[in-house]
Amino acid sequence: MILSKKHNFIFLKTSKTAGTSFEIALSKFLGDDDIITPISPEDEVLRAGLGFRGPQNHFSGWRGVLHAVGARSLRPTFYNHIPARDLRALVGRPLFSGYKKASIVRNPYDMAVSLFFWQHRKQPDMAADQFRPWLLSKPTGLFKNRTITHIQDVPVVDFMIRFEAFEEDIQAFAALVGLPASLSSDFASIRAKSQHRPKRASTARMFEGFDAGRALIEDIFKDDIQTYGYACPQPQAGQTQ
Repeated sequence: MILSKKHNFIFLKTSKTAGTSFEIALSKFLGDDDIITPISPEDEVLRAGLGFRGPQNHFSGWRGVLHAVGARSLRPTFYNHIPARDLRALVGRPLFSGYKKASIVRNPYDMAVSLFFWQHRKQPDMAADQFRPWLLSKPTGLFKNRTITHIQDVPVVDFMIRFEAFEEDIQAFAALVGLPASLSSDFASIRAKSQHRPKRASTARMFEGFDAGRALIEDIFKDDIQTYGYACPQPQAGQTQ
């Protein structure tokens, strides 16, 4: 999560949408008073190597005092995937309402497959056919992004960046909040997080013949599907899946 007082925007970070890469790119343009929440240690190494700002101002109140004197086991006040409702409670409704809020949305079928392999990244022998029972169990992570971008089931994001149209939408976001147009190319050069999905585990293949899985995604993400025109990818004719 990033809250920029310098540019009057809030970036609410959703899961499995390349949000870490976007946060790193944004860090290049932030100021001393902006809030930057920590990312994974390896990604912090990447951010530091680029010379961009790292975590700052993510402790407040008594947590900030203890953190300043060396306490290291405290939960930060502001953290990575903080829900919109919790952030609004921390910063107050006037600031939350007054700042432009941005986030990233992704085709939910593709996001679900990515989430499956990410959650099982320490199990390299995880069989793709285990995706189906996992999805039908309705894992908690499947619902996480909605709590980040919605409050009481109402969307609070002013500008949604489409995962599938990064270049176009990041350029538009940069223009909206007064950031350099180079933000898009900075992001494209970073793209943190390694790919944990096997090359043959395409979204089309994972959902092929999986009617119950498609119905579940359509139910949970019906708003995104309607708003952004998402559909389940289909195997290409003549292509071996």
